[in-house]
Amino acid sequence: MARVLLQQQSIGLSYMAGLLSPADCQALIQIGQSLLQPAMVTDPDSGAMRPDAERVSEMAWPNRAEHPLLQSLSEGVARLTGIPQEHQEPLQILHYRKGGEYRPHFDAFPEGSKALEQGGNRMATLILYLNTPVSGGETAFPELGLTVAPLMGCGVFFKDLDKKRRIHPLSLHAGLPVTEGEKWIATVWMRGRPYCG
Repeated sequence: MARVLLQQQSIGLSYMAGLLSPADCQALIQIGQSLLQPAMVTDPDSGAMRPDAERVSEMAWPNRAEHPLLQSLSEGVARLTGIPQEHQEPLQILHYRKGGEYRPHFDAFPEGSKALEQGGNRMATLILYLNTPVSGGETAFPELGLTVAPLMGCGVFFKDLDKKRRIHPLSLHAGLPVTEGEKWIATVWMRGRPYCG
């Protein structure tokens, strides 16, 4: 059962415990390990994937249809957020080694981006922590002066857009460098319309 540890109203941010069991976290890590590749970002102009020096990690995009756990997780995310399952992008599993980070960025796309053709903009993000790094790897919201600890089974949900459907400036966030050990997370982005990527 999810337990809210922290809430911040301006971007609907909720930091919750008990979202995933240790067994589910380990299963997701194992799925990710078999598919890892260097992490990429979505180019806002072309909508294509490309490498970016701001993101130092590895990623995996497993096929939901091949893993019952992913289907179950997707259904749970829809119940938790109230956003229909068909609006979800495929779950992304990310691995950060020591020194790995993702510098401050927005998940939503700027106006005119080709990525908007895949289901509108990203309206919300859910980050699920699959392990607890020895040190570092926090999720920071610099405009809020807030840092969230990456604790196994916990997750942070926040809105990417404001009420006028523009990028919310307070949704700027970063994955701080892992200083010891490694970090595994799973990210779900939710679009304004059914996703068709």
